[in-house]
Amino acid sequence: MFGWKRKKRNLGKTKSIEIAAPSLHDLSLPDRIQFYDDHYRIDHLYCCTLVVDAIPEIINMGWFNNITNLGGVTVSVSNIPNKRREANEKVNGWRSIVGSELILAKKAGNTSAVDTLEVKYNYYRQLLRDISLKRNNIVTVTVTVMITAKSYEEMDKKKSRVKDLLANTNSRTLYKRQHQGLKSILPFIDTNVPEYHDVTVANAACLAPLISTDFSHPATGNAIYFGENATGSPAFLDLFIGPPRLFGPHMFLTGMTRVGKSYTVKGMTARSRALGIKSVIIDPEGEYGNLCKSLGGVLIRFNPGMECMFNPFDVEPDYDEETGTYYIDLLSKAGEIISLFSGLIEIMGERMTAEERALASEAIRQEYQSCDITSDPQSLFKEGTGKKEGEKYSAGLEYKSLPTISSFIERLKKLGAHRLATILIPFTKGHEYGFFDGQGIGSLFDAPIIVFDLKGLNNKFAVTYANLVMLSWTLEKFIKKHREVKKRVVCDECWMFLLHPDTAEFLSTVSRRGAKYNTSLLLATQSFREFMTKEGETIINMCDTRFYLKMQSTDAKGLGQMFDIPPDVIEQIKSFEPGQGLLKVGNEMAVINFRGLPFEESFIRSDPEAIIRR
Repeated sequence: MFGWKRKKRNLGKTKSIEIAAPSLHDLSLPDRIQFYDDHYRIDHLYCCTLVVDAIPEIINMGWFNNITNLGGVTVSVSNIPNKRREANEKVNGWRSIVGSELILAKKAGNTSAVDTLEVKYNYYRQLLRDISLKRNNIVTVTVTVMITAKSYEEMDKKKSRVKDLLANTNSRTLYKRQHQGLKSILPFIDTNVPEYHDVTVANAACLAPLISTDFSHPATGNAIYFGENATGSPAFLDLFIGPPRLFGPHMFLTGMTRVGKSYTVKGMTARSRALGIKSVIIDPEGEYGNLCKSLGGVLIRFNPGMECMFNPFDVEPDYDEETGTYYIDLLSKAGEIISLFSGLIEIMGERMTAEERALASEAIRQEYQSCDITSDPQSLFKEGTGKKEGEKYSAGLEYKSLPTISSFIERLKKLGAHRLATILIPFTKGHEYGFFDGQGIGSLFDAPIIVFDLKGLNNKFAVTYANLVMLSWTLEKFIKKHREVKKRVVCDECWMFLLHPDTAEFLSTVSRRGAKYNTSLLLATQSFREFMTKEGETIINMCDTRFYLKMQSTDAKGLGQMFDIPPDVIEQIKSFEPGQGLLKVGNEMAVINFRGLPFEESFIRSDPEAIIRR
């Protein structure tokens, strides 16, 4: 329970990795304990105790692992089994309350409430039967969390982190009851903390603060074979598994060069393809062409002189979950376009003024208005003129022509934004970055895999520009299509988006909006330093799944600071073999070796031997 200090011995020298937490001796025989309203001090350490005020109805094993992995955090769970008679009375009372609510919902004709209440009522009826047959029981539990640090500021910061991680439990500080909290943390001491909860035996077992050495999702549905646990058992990963094991489908993957980053991404993409999950890959280094061809995908190679295929002004309907209807969000689209160009202009050494932003917003509004585009999805279409393809003749609705960069610049001139219009000239057709000035080609959604190979672009600025436009196109023409279909978007070397606040915000916007369209965003990078910012941390926090391959010392140190990872775990990340990484999936964490299957080697490996075999 108290394994807070770990030591490594090397040739007689002792190197201590200490976490600010009291030892067993400090707890049992401290020189001094001082209590305050919201914390207490044990000798030189600052400590505070939280109590869990609510427990979700459904939890999984290792529920508190995400906080016990933090240094200097201890979870104490007190379990008191109920007598059969007490358990029967409690469950029967819960069933009666739900039964009364069910009757009222039926009388009111509230069908959605009726469905939910019927499930709860049947659950309590089955639980009552299991208790009577001695197959189950009710356990009264009290959960307290002790946080320790070397300073009050560090303790307060760590406390906020723990509260964020336990947001769905309403954990709160034992204000003016810190002495009571300390007693509840100590073993074999009875305490009367009044915050208790009645749970089943299974849920009580899941509350145990244990760290499993193995990880795996059920090998069904959308789970892919990910590799091997340290014990040799298979690990399956399902990014779409949902709550309570995962609260978001996005994944962040990082590691230094030549440790298996692209190998892992390619393997995940190939195995997802077998399950019917469609993928778009934004590939700045030209690494995914062979994978695309091997799996029957569409490969689009970019070059400065290419004809326009993708238009930054393309727009598709958004889905309103409350009303269950689709609409065109022109305001959000205008914000994306302004973020795109303001970020690019900043990279060029200029800045868009507040006045220019306002004029740009008005120009975008007028541009869509000139095309008769409104919030109505039908406004995107016009009556088709009909066309003949061989012996077949097609007629009906077809997409309207949308605004382009050239028409946008002309609109800026009319509104008086001449400086901004001049700065944007290089992005028009016939100039260096004019490959996105024109009408888009429509949807490529039917392809199982689409790879945008940006290696043929002649400089980093052109690659960054293409990265942003293709991410925008992917949102409009891939993510928003067929909401029921599971999709994945891979952004390799995503550190490029973190170079400027506007481009970082652009990536964040796509990740937020993509989640509601059944889309998993897979962010891969070999450079972690760019994510050691407020914007970078926000983006990583959207990824409930993370895979940390071997990292350089400075990157690993930054990782530990950002996520409060204990020093010994950071040391382990620095010593990983290629393909080996720390996989964090929701509240679960394990060391995994990503394994390629024999028949995959020819199209997921990038080394010379694999190229020769191909």
